[in-house]
Amino acid sequence: MKIIKDIGSIGIADITATAIGSIFWLYLASLLTADDYGEIQFILSIAGMAFAFSMIGTRNSVVVYEAKKIELRRTLFTISIIGGIAVSIILWTLYQRVDVIIITFGMIFSELAFGYFLGKKLFVKYGIFIILQKVLMISLAIGLYFTIGVEGILYGLGLSYIPLIVIAFKNLKETKYDFKLFKRHSGFIINNYSLIIFGNAKGNLDKILIAPLVGFAVLGNYSLAFQVYLVMMVFTNIIYKYSLPNHSSGTISIKFKIITTIISIGFALIGMLIVPQIIPIYFPNFTDAVEAIPILSLAVIPNTISLLYSSKFLGAEKSRYILIGSIINLGTYLPLILFLGETYLIQGISISYLISSIVYCLFLAVMDKKQK
Repeated sequence: MKIIKDIGSIGIADITATAIGSIFWLYLASLLTADDYGEIQFILSIAGMAFAFSMIGTRNSVVVYEAKKIELRRTLFTISIIGGIAVSIILWTLYQRVDVIIITFGMIFSELAFGYFLGKKLFVKYGIFIILQKVLMISLAIGLYFTIGVEGILYGLGLSYIPLIVIAFKNLKETKYDFKLFKRHSGFIINNYSLIIFGNAKGNLDKILIAPLVGFAVLGNYSLAFQVYLVMMVFTNIIYKYSLPNHSSGTISIKFKIITTIISIGFALIGMLIVPQIIPIYFPNFTDAVEAIPILSLAVIPNTISLLYSSKFLGAEKSRYILIGSIINLGTYLPLILFLGETYLIQGISISYLISSIVYCLFLAVMDKKQK
């Protein structure tokens, strides 16, 4: 019963938050042109990479050490905030855009706060704050859009993280600095830091690459298709957030993993067969997204399996396998975009994502078998 309650707490929160987020991005797609939609995604990708380079205290590190009652919270939080300040100086030098800096800091504090909630298994609080952030996002971004235009969307996104900033600062004070303890666990922390950089690179560098390669319109269509993919990955992400702290304490069954994989296949089939019929009706400006959705839907299956392996490796503090896999993943994805994207446009980009996801999954499976 406790497993059902815990997964239910995360599930209700993530499903609700994803529903709000999806409604927000789909509503924006009905307001904006594909070019404007693509440009917003391009700017968010810049903030996403800046966030990744700041996050020495990753969510995974915070979750694992909170679950194991190892007091590294204050050290990890502080180092990440200092990283954010350093990256913000670079962002201002390059772009002179306040909105990008606000979004970057919002991402940093939300990652720290959510890591704390999940590590402490405070799943109800996690749910409350993730939903609150999404509600603020949709209200502030849309309100500011109608007030000051497209830039208002970006400012609204950044300001929606304010409650999580408060939580992160509050929990920053509850433990002491311990750099000797940090040094003792530095291998795992640095591996996770490298992992978040390479993980975010796949979700952000592609957009930074696609825009100059084929234009904002193609990027806008691909981003809408990818939003559909993210909705299909909600169940997997719920399971991952539940399994990571429980893998850290050694309580996950094989049957649980098999059921998770079977359900992910069901979501993939829905994305391949049903969703492409709906998009042209409600989003006539994004009809090219239909070409990408079935391909990205297939990626749900290998990425679900990959997250189950990732949870297992992280729980055992063996993040180097995920790091190596992420490097292989990125090293497959970005060159394929250059090779297939310019010729086959959105289909080529989607195929690149699918192939790199399969390669990553196979690598983790081989490493798991080797460990056994």
